[in-house]
Amino acid sequence: MLGGVIRAPRMKLKHITEWSERWSTPLGTMDVPPTVADGVLVGLSLWGTSIINLVVDCTDGRYFGSIRAPAQVYDQVLEFLMQNYGRKLREVMDAEIDISEVIQ
Repeated sequence: MLGGVIRAPRMKLKHITEWSERWSTPLGTMDVPPTVADGVLVGLSLWGTSIINLVVDCTDGRYFGSIRAPAQVYDQVLEFLMQNYGRKLREVMDAEIDISEVIQ
């Protein structure tokens, strides 16, 4: 997944992770609603060793989705998300993350 990316010490989060195509609400699963990108990141939970579940507060309710991060950058992605609680998801996705520690 990071093929061709290894030489770049800083990358946008959206370029090094795979995002959930579907988001869930307490009422059921749906396609990604347009409001999710403008929602605020309010929660994280770990699932396995490569998936991070996200909770995003939107004007029309809370949505639950996930991202999959490659093993070599998982810890950096998790730390980055933790540091960005309370920010709009769109801003978090477009922000750059430093992955220079894992580049060899």
